[in-house]
Amino acid sequence: MEDHLLKGMAGDETLLVVGLIDTATVEKARSVHDTYPTVSAALGRVISGAVLLSSVMKEGQKVVLQVAGDGPIREVVAESDWLCRVRAYVKRPHVHLPLRDGKLDVGKAIGTGFLNVIKDLGLKEPYRGTVELQSGEIAEDLAYYLNVSEQIPAAVSLGVYVDSDNSVKASGGFMIQTFPDAGEETITRLENRLKSVRPVSAMIRDGLGPKEMMEEAIGAPVRIIDKKNVIYSCPCSKDRVLDAIAALGRKEIEELINKEEDVEVICRFCRKDYVLPPDELMYLLKTNSRA
Repeated sequence: MEDHLLKGMAGDETLLVVGLIDTATVEKARSVHDTYPTVSAALGRVISGAVLLSSVMKEGQKVVLQVAGDGPIREVVAESDWLCRVRAYVKRPHVHLPLRDGKLDVGKAIGTGFLNVIKDLGLKEPYRGTVELQSGEIAEDLAYYLNVSEQIPAAVSLGVYVDSDNSVKASGGFMIQTFPDAGEETITRLENRLKSVRPVSAMIRDGLGPKEMMEEAIGAPVRIIDKKNVIYSCPCSKDRVLDAIAALGRKEIEELINKEEDVEVICRFCRKDYVLPPDELMYLLKTNSRA
């Protein structure tokens, strides 16, 4: 099944519902970063969360979701743009934890800390929002952020299933937001419904697509208003690497040149390796006004 996101309306147009399947995307991230199972689950949930947040972005906008805790993983970051092109990294990919109640213990791997959301809305400065982690399980933390920081009543569910061979076999999630004119009856019915909804990973493994998952979650038909494909995509390039080195300043670049060694830069998102010899750094000093 192709990774994609669907956005729809329900509950007499009082509910915004977003459904996502990103199994191949998260498996790509797992492969790129060589993550162990618990880390794969954490990485996948953060990726899915970022993509869900990007579903309400306008053209040219993007969002970064950062989860930083005192658990062994330390940090997970995912960036998704308005077209649902996402990339991610994790600080410590090789963390192994025992199962808790038969499930991967993402909460313990993350620990206590903060969830940060940075939105590039095309303005002079990006929007930044921060909340304390409520559980480290990501979905609950993201819902808490939306309710507290953005004052948007929302429910979020995320799930990642990692198979015995360490590959990701199911990943996705859904997000439900209520509009101000949603009645108390609608909200109460939705809250009761969500208490008994199956885990996202179970729905995906049973073959449900985003629309079926959304409708099972709210117990009502959803009118689809948008669809976007989801892919793992990193726009890094040698030119961007050179720009980053130029930003170091002339003195630091000269110190690198004086070492008479190649400079190796590895993109933390896609692990692509860029090697810059001293003569290329010398050329950078001569031609880049920032250096």
